[in-house]
Amino acid sequence: MKVYKIIEGKDHALKIREEIRNRIGGMAGAAGRPPKLEVIIAGSDPASLYYASLIKKAGAKEGIEAVLNHMKSPDEYKVLEKIENLNRDETVDGILIQLPLPPPLNKEKIINAINPLKDIDGQHPVNLGKLISGQKGIFPATARAVLKIIKLNGIEVSGKRTVVVGRSTAVGLPAAIMLVRENAAVSVCHSKTAPLEEFTSEAEILVVSAGKPKLISENHVKKGACVIDVGTNEVEGEMVGDVDFERIIRKASVSPVRGGVGALTMACILENTFNAYKKNIHGNGTQ
Repeated sequence: MKVYKIIEGKDHALKIREEIRNRIGGMAGAAGRPPKLEVIIAGSDPASLYYASLIKKAGAKEGIEAVLNHMKSPDEYKVLEKIENLNRDETVDGILIQLPLPPPLNKEKIINAINPLKDIDGQHPVNLGKLISGQKGIFPATARAVLKIIKLNGIEVSGKRTVVVGRSTAVGLPAAIMLVRENAAVSVCHSKTAPLEEFTSEAEILVVSAGKPKLISENHVKKGACVIDVGTNEVEGEMVGDVDFERIIRKASVSPVRGGVGALTMACILENTFNAYKKNIHGNGTQ
């Protein structure tokens, strides 16, 4: 039985990170400081704390100072006050809110409080608006990672029938817009799309960001398609994607949970931070 290609992201991510590291090394001395990213974690969700620690570790390796602000008792006023202080601090290049936020925190209110020039995950309405209108801005890291893993693996996008499962502003919708700009024919599916396989089984490129373990099985996938799994779900202590990898790899090319989109997402977070740093130290207040 044929086994199709694994669509990997780790090696490409390492190359991007190496380039960032080299460029920071050539700029930090003149600027008097390295890039600085402030990560806000509200509450004590283990996954959020773990991911934030990975950002700090990755940043340190590439020359980016990542500061973790762990606010154990979520208080909207205190979170907004912290963001306001970081907005005013000229040594802070980027602010990243670790999602999801625990109740009763209002995600939109908190994201909207970030200076769009420091909005490292591209969630502010100003940056999302620039994405839609084709302007330059800071765009969602995971959505950027989806496009990168497709293009860096030599997968042709233009003219391809493409389906995105998921419609969040962090992944699904921005990824769909980016793919449209690459001339793909894109459909967006979600929890109200039924039957889902009628759409996904026709896709030459399938991007899945639904947050449901092994949602996509063989009957959802077109033979020979390229499947990009964005999902990370913990099931009985094991990390699994939204795609049933072991079954799908016999029918289509697919990205793995480890070493796939996630590796490139981290690279894109660092890249977004570095780009914000460049604009900040050069006194360029435009995006």
